[in-house]
Amino acid sequence: MLILLFSVLLPGCQKKDFNEYRSYYRAVHHNDTALLAIETHKDRFYGNYQIYYGSRVVKDSGNIEGIISGDTLRGKYRYRSFGGGINVVPVIFLKRNGKLILGSGIAASYMNFVYYKPEFPIVFENSKFVFDQVEQTEVE
Repeated sequence: MLILLFSVLLPGCQKKDFNEYRSYYRAVHHNDTALLAIETHKDRFYGNYQIYYGSRVVKDSGNIEGIISGDTLRGKYRYRSFGGGINVVPVIFLKRNGKLILGSGIAASYMNFVYYKPEFPIVFENSKFVFDQVEQTEVE
């Protein structure tokens, strides 16, 4: 009986591989390329988000974090623009058919909290970036 108890409990106590929760995505729109590496844990996500413009010399690069609600990832993108300062904007993705679709809406800020205004719809159609899941080597 004791052996049976340990055989059931021991696999649940083992630490999972950290990369098991990490996913990599890439999206291309005309000459712009976006790379996304996210880690998910229960109802939260965080990671790195880079947007390259044109020849990959100019980019926005920073971190994203937020909450997961069903098929929606909603959070903030804190980034440093090329040659500029640090910006914080809301970000939202819709997970559909193994892809992440970047949504857009009317952004607002209140006491350093960024969000999309609830009275205006968030749009996922004709998104600038539709991310396909890729291997880690394809985003490095």
